[in-house]
Amino acid sequence: MKIGVLGKISKVKSQKVIDDLVDFFCALGYETQLFSTPQEIQGVDVVVVLGGDGAILHSAVPAAQNNVKIIGINYGNLGFLTEYEKDERERIAELLAQLEAGSCRILKRSILEVEIAGKRFYALNEIALQRDSGLSSMKSTQILRVQVQSKEGSDVISGDGLLLCTPTGSTAYSLSAGGAILTPEVPVVMLTPVCAFSMRSRPIVFSDLEEFALRIMRGKAIVSADGLILGSLPENATIFVRKAPFTADFPVRDNSDFFAKVRNKLNE
Repeated sequence: MKIGVLGKISKVKSQKVIDDLVDFFCALGYETQLFSTPQEIQGVDVVVVLGGDGAILHSAVPAAQNNVKIIGINYGNLGFLTEYEKDERERIAELLAQLEAGSCRILKRSILEVEIAGKRFYALNEIALQRDSGLSSMKSTQILRVQVQSKEGSDVISGDGLLLCTPTGSTAYSLSAGGAILTPEVPVVMLTPVCAFSMRSRPIVFSDLEEFALRIMRGKAIVSADGLILGSLPENATIFVRKAPFTADFPVRDNSDFFAKVRNKLNE
């Protein structure tokens, strides 16, 4: 089994920490490769990412596209997506042995694909449409109106914007905007309005087989994927959001407890 190691120096603080982990895996008999950026992730069976949730988000899509499993070690603040804390890194050996033996549970996290003017981008957490408050132009928009079309019908969301999120993203931006918490592998996509200008606007859960067409009816919108701005959309522009054809696969320990993590991490 081939192991990749990717460390975010700004979080880990020392290259020696990363090099020591590479030596640790080599001593266990694994062929180990050190990556400098998430875009390099390929040619291994699993990548061990040292950092916080941001490092996991940046690594998830390239790893998923190359069929590489992800194990995170938390060197950040929250570490909701990581499997280990930084003082537990040697315990990864147990998980790798289970993975090699085929006895390890793999948590498959869905990814969203957004199509903008024929180009495709991906997000582990959410696709966000937000009103342009003047950051990309001198003219600000007070209210953004977006028509949401799916096979279930259509509706119009007015306010600061909306989110389409995966179950993974339900504990991120969507949760702060009033969305529900979804367990990681439930096959759904949640639409969460952001500061909606209506008392009737509430989060809505759809099957993840849905494809959404989002049309800007009023205002100018900023579209982003996992916080990365993809561009600005003028009135009447339409983007399409659907589930990606691949998943981000996370090996998890036998005693992994999603609800305990919610209690311990999100109550801090």
